[in-house]
Amino acid sequence: LTHPRSFAMLQLKKNKIVTHVSEGQVEIRQMEVDWYCGNYQTISGQAAMLAGFAFNFITAPMPKDQENTLLEFIYFYCVCAAMGAELGVIVISSYLSVWAPSLALRGKRGATDLHKACDTLRDYQALVFTCFMCGWVIYFIASVLQVWIFYRKSIATFVSIPFSIFTLAIIWYLFDLRWKLSLPEDQVVSGKIAHFRRYENIGDIADGLPASGSASRAGGAGGDYFAVGQDEGDEPKILVSGRTTQRSS
Repeated sequence: LTHPRSFAMLQLKKNKIVTHVSEGQVEIRQMEVDWYCGNYQTISGQAAMLAGFAFNFITAPMPKDQENTLLEFIYFYCVCAAMGAELGVIVISSYLSVWAPSLALRGKRGATDLHKACDTLRDYQALVFTCFMCGWVIYFIASVLQVWIFYRKSIATFVSIPFSIFTLAIIWYLFDLRWKLSLPEDQVVSGKIAHFRRYENIGDIADGLPASGSASRAGGAGGDYFAVGQDEGDEPKILVSGRTTQRSS
């Protein structure tokens, strides 16, 4: 007859293998989460600096000796657009850097929540980076307009030439680097391993050990773990795939 301890040891060894495989995937996805969060933190720091520069532009008093309503209107519009874009970058980056790791670490659905956090960080990265770089370009345009508002035309013309050249060069390098370094969606390697999808439904063992002693699934209806149940006055029983199996003596 099969000894009950042999059956329990096989269960533990199989669970250990599944846990080891799941841990390997989690480590890869954690690298992705750290990489995305590092990018967001870097961008938000630079965006905060630019938002401060734009705020100084708004608070600067306009010269009273010469008034150009149209030029001033475009100038303030560009400054507000740059500051709004950078503030949006700061808010979104801060939110993602805080709540995405929280979902990945504390999510009750385990690997499913980890994948959701990684996918969300990936989906918002292009939007955040685009707003960040657009804010810089608009800020440079506002700087050129500021020169035309505060200084004479001769000085403004002289200053605008190198300023415009640098602005166009920055835009060129943005597209050039984007073209050379960005990867198409079908060539991006993801840390998610599709073959391990069945292991993502394994629930929390603690949820499968109720205080009343009755056996239940861990992690709710979607969990694959079954707790060991024992009726009063009977031999220990094991719940396997929804079937009650009597231990052999």
